[in-house]
Amino acid sequence: IATGAQPIVPPLTGISLGNIFTLRTVKDALKIRACVDSGMVKNAVIVGGGLIGLEMAENLILRGIKVTVVELLDQILPPLDKGMALLVQKHVMEKGVEVVASDGVKSFEGNSSGAVTTVITGKRQLPADMVILSIGIKPNTNLAQEAGIEIGTTRAIKVNERMETNIPDVYAVGDCAESIHLVTGKPAWIALGSTAAKMGRVAAINATGGSDSFKGVLGTLIVKVFELHVGKVGLSEREAVKEGFQIASALVPAGDKAHYYPGTRDIIIKLIADKTTKKLLGAEIVGEGVVDKRIDIIATALTFGATVDQVSKLDLAYAPPYAMSMDAVIVAANVLGNKLSGKTMGILPHEVAERLDRGEDFVLLDVRTEMEYQSGHIKESRHIPLDKLASRIHELDSSKEIITYCRAGLRAAHAYRILKNAGFDHVKYMDGSILAWTYGLGK
Repeated sequence: IATGAQPIVPPLTGISLGNIFTLRTVKDALKIRACVDSGMVKNAVIVGGGLIGLEMAENLILRGIKVTVVELLDQILPPLDKGMALLVQKHVMEKGVEVVASDGVKSFEGNSSGAVTTVITGKRQLPADMVILSIGIKPNTNLAQEAGIEIGTTRAIKVNERMETNIPDVYAVGDCAESIHLVTGKPAWIALGSTAAKMGRVAAINATGGSDSFKGVLGTLIVKVFELHVGKVGLSEREAVKEGFQIASALVPAGDKAHYYPGTRDIIIKLIADKTTKKLLGAEIVGEGVVDKRIDIIATALTFGATVDQVSKLDLAYAPPYAMSMDAVIVAANVLGNKLSGKTMGILPHEVAERLDRGEDFVLLDVRTEMEYQSGHIKESRHIPLDKLASRIHELDSSKEIITYCRAGLRAAHAYRILKNAGFDHVKYMDGSILAWTYGLGK
């Protein structure tokens, strides 16, 4: 059984109006393209800010169409943690996409010809010559249920490692079948073409008298959104906490090549690990540089249950056109290793922003150069350049919590160490610093 999945179409008023599309098949894509080619589409609304929704937003923007993405959650790209998703959201908005988060579609209105004209959300009305429903998909299990085949806890077809259902000689593969998550050991339904292809091979071998098994998945994904590459593997921080792990995380900007090599681009890696065992649990990477290689490295490490320390010692390929002398993955593992061993203590940018919003009393210390500070800084921050910090340390109140930041985090970590060595007890540094800050800067 390889009946795949089907798009979720909510029973909303006006859902059957013309020019409201789902995107699951080639036929769907051809209909959307014909609508765009008609020249009548000036405004498009995409319902859902997931991978497909953002890919569609990019392509429609490139066709000169005004695009609004409506997302019910408070962030786009729901598989990612919010801080990483906000980096992507900032980028797509800079490219002209309007993002409406924390708002859901209630109904659609049309004209006398039966074509959609307006999308009604809980908070606004959006003009729309075209709507693309990208809310998600669900496993197509109708045939399996009619045949008496067992459905798993994920609502997909339950199978064993051989891809066998509960009925002898009946196999299920692809988007209609569930799997096991290799990190949690629990049933998971993650519909990806790469997973379907592997499942199909295993089932074919077993159905023809051989013996093979499919152990499970990590939910590895990657998507291109304008100039950004966005990848995830394993558990997000949010998912890990929900699963009961005691976690530590690190948010680390790094170059995808040697910093002096032409064409070097930044990427930001978020690593999540179990505090007790130091086993890696997952990673998220966003940036204009090479992301897929690093996601694949971490996917391999997760598959074999590697610890943060083991990842930090991987013998990865190095030459300036391909990586830094310590690859970005190794740098991130070292930063997280420092946290796990108690050498440093960090705080994520969104946590700093939330504390500022609450008006909490702490010192946010910018340790960049004077020129960097004047070009743009977090409004509530105080400025002491790193090379002046030791001589001006008396200007700081040691009874207050101090959070340091710089451009990417390295100098902030140096400042953290200077302050700790000088007897300051309440110190953190901001992971990712300015490169991971999505809340605006003052000058």
